[in-house]
Amino acid sequence: MVGNNSELIGYDEEQVQMMTENCIVVDENDQILGYDSKINCHLGEGKLHRAFSVLLFNSKNELLIQKRASEKITFPAIWANSCCSHPLYLDKEKNDISGARNAAKRKMEQELGINGKEIKLNKLHFITKMHYKARADSKWIEHEIDYIFVIKEDLETRPNKNEIEKTMYINKIDLDQFFSEAKIKNNKIGPWFRHIKENFLDSIWNNIENLDNIKDEKIHYMEELQ
Repeated sequence: MVGNNSELIGYDEEQVQMMTENCIVVDENDQILGYDSKINCHLGEGKLHRAFSVLLFNSKNELLIQKRASEKITFPAIWANSCCSHPLYLDKEKNDISGARNAAKRKMEQELGINGKEIKLNKLHFITKMHYKARADSKWIEHEIDYIFVIKEDLETRPNKNEIEKTMYINKIDLDQFFSEAKIKNNKIGPWFRHIKENFLDSIWNNIENLDNIKDEKIHYMEELQ
């Protein structure tokens, strides 16, 4: 059952519809407990559920970042990594890493507008998992075990305007500057993306041609992010 529909009054209709999808509810060891709607997983104190974050690099080793659309219900109009969302409680998306990989491909098509035939599952390299909590506002929260994937391919994007306001490719030096100047320039950055940058991104950039060197299947437990 979807949560109290009154909680969604006034939000974008397309985004509201996606809040009825069922996330995979897990325990702190990433064992599946069941499922619940996106609204119930993100409302109030939320429920721990699976998510994924994709880092898309081009052949110049530049990272695609996006500014989320203002229509988004949680964390609207903030800067984030290339693509992030949730595996759904579907047979092809429940199977741990392979399921999250299938979900990542699905959302790269829906969110970034990439031709699905161009997204090769074996090019979506799993790196690690992180467990974090971050409050969007007094109403909404993220509480996730986030599967991090890296793909290095020159892929044409046609961003879904209901999901993404803008995108840009950026190199390591310019991304460091983007983060350091974020407050001055009023660029809000998603807390999960900030954590990925602070803890994993340098290693990913340094091993972009040999990502198996840094792969692990640990869950990195984080304090609540701000």
